[in-house]
Amino acid sequence: MSDQADNLRQLIDEPSPHVITAAPGPPMIAVTSGRAGVGVTTVAANLAAVFADRGARVLLIDAVQQHSNLAEIAGVNWTKTEHTLADVLAGKCTLAEAMSRGPGGTMFLVNRPSRRSQTEFSRHAQQGLLAELQSIGDSIDLLVVDMGSGLTAWSRRLWLRAQLVLLVTTSDSSALMDSYATIKRSVADGIGPDIRLVVNQCDDDGVAADAHRRLSDACCRFIGRTMPAFPPLPRYVAESHAHSWPRVWETPNTPFGHAALWLGRAVSDLLTGIQADSDCATACGEPDRMETSSSTARCLDEAIR
Repeated sequence: MSDQADNLRQLIDEPSPHVITAAPGPPMIAVTSGRAGVGVTTVAANLAAVFADRGARVLLIDAVQQHSNLAEIAGVNWTKTEHTLADVLAGKCTLAEAMSRGPGGTMFLVNRPSRRSQTEFSRHAQQGLLAELQSIGDSIDLLVVDMGSGLTAWSRRLWLRAQLVLLVTTSDSSALMDSYATIKRSVADGIGPDIRLVVNQCDDDGVAADAHRRLSDACCRFIGRTMPAFPPLPRYVAESHAHSWPRVWETPNTPFGHAALWLGRAVSDLLTGIQADSDCATACGEPDRMETSSSTARCLDEAIR
């Protein structure tokens, strides 16, 4: 745990810049995680399809910087698309020209499933993309962005643009530690959107609730905020003839499909103001500012475990 503790100490010592408000335009849901392999891409694809099924005009964006497989999970052959995210970032086409048909009635901004260069994801290129996203409200009601794992210069700007961040984790203790580190980093960076936890690949509601409690208690104790959670998602058990990824638009009458529909409803409720944001100051008060960084890292490890 020494590496985790060192990371947490670094986060605690970093300054906190001012919060930047989200830009206008269609609401954006950013789907991310603290580590790879917890199902971010699966959640993003299925959530977008659920909203499209509810009648929303949804743009699903593959914004993973490296090794993306959203097109494969979504059942889209990216080689047959005329334009990709890289073309938009490079100014070779407009966002509207790059959008293609995606899963479950969505529109899709495809990415290349290979290692991308830093030039493609430069600040200037991303600012151009964000400006275009701001102007498509006449044709798109909602943006769902697969951001992959971790906070980078690229993903920070997407967090700032988002109205809601879904932080996907599993019930594994190390995954929860990585989730906490991501939350802590966002607080240190002054990133303002509402963050909600989604416990994925968990068949036991009690286990999911316990994972949520451990992470929320740690956040409440050490950074002075609660961490609300959306309904968990179970593991997907593929049928003999099916692919290995859940696709709610193809198999809605499965445990995963039912859970995805409930998740979509909960997200919709929050975005339309039915669910109120948690009041951190009332729920858990101010954190103890006199704790040392080393004791904080040690207590965090105990709290999550």
